[in-house]
Amino acid sequence: MISIENLRFQYPRSEFRLAINDLCIETGAKIAVVGPSGSGKTTLLNLIAGISVPDSGQVIIDGETVSRLAAAARRNSRICNIGMVFQQFELVEYLNTADNIRLPFLINKTLLPKSGKSDIGRLTDCVGLVDKLKRFPNQLSQGEQQRVAICRAMVANPKIILADEPTGNLDPKNKSRILELLFEQCARHDRTLVVVTHDVNILGGFDRIVDFEQFREEGNGHDGLV
Repeated sequence: MISIENLRFQYPRSEFRLAINDLCIETGAKIAVVGPSGSGKTTLLNLIAGISVPDSGQVIIDGETVSRLAAAARRNSRICNIGMVFQQFELVEYLNTADNIRLPFLINKTLLPKSGKSDIGRLTDCVGLVDKLKRFPNQLSQGEQQRVAICRAMVANPKIILADEPTGNLDPKNKSRILELLFEQCARHDRTLVVVTHDVNILGGFDRIVDFEQFREEGNGHDGLV
């Protein structure tokens, strides 16, 4: 379970302020986060992942207060427990598709499955990348890069998948395939999915929609989200 309590966050030298008094995401839930650009949706994902740290309040994941951990411990927690789909993909330019997907295993050997095999074959087949495994990011289209990033987020079967606009560069066919894959992965393993999106057409498949506009009324003098 993800629990955010009395959180306040502000970027240095910025008027942006984020205020979340109480947000709870149950284990196994499929959550869509919506709201206007600049309202703090991506910041929310970074706070859950421990990439950013709140100025006050706390982020708790499965009983552990991630926001209080040292930087190295937050990084280790993120590697072990969270799969992230970044809006800009963040693929490693000198790694081919197969190794970009395999990156969590290259970073942390303890993530390797007991069988010594991973779901790379199944995932790349599901998203239509089987014939692209030896290509490098600069040889892939934007949509293909996005699919690589999504496979990388899922390959180690993390407890939580955080996806920032995961369907933004996909055609309707691949959008449906990706959503089915994300939902199937979470249902099969009781994993938690948090997706930031502007695409209202995909909201029907989620258990719950969190509209960031609501936090404008919960800022208690902090103006909520700016």
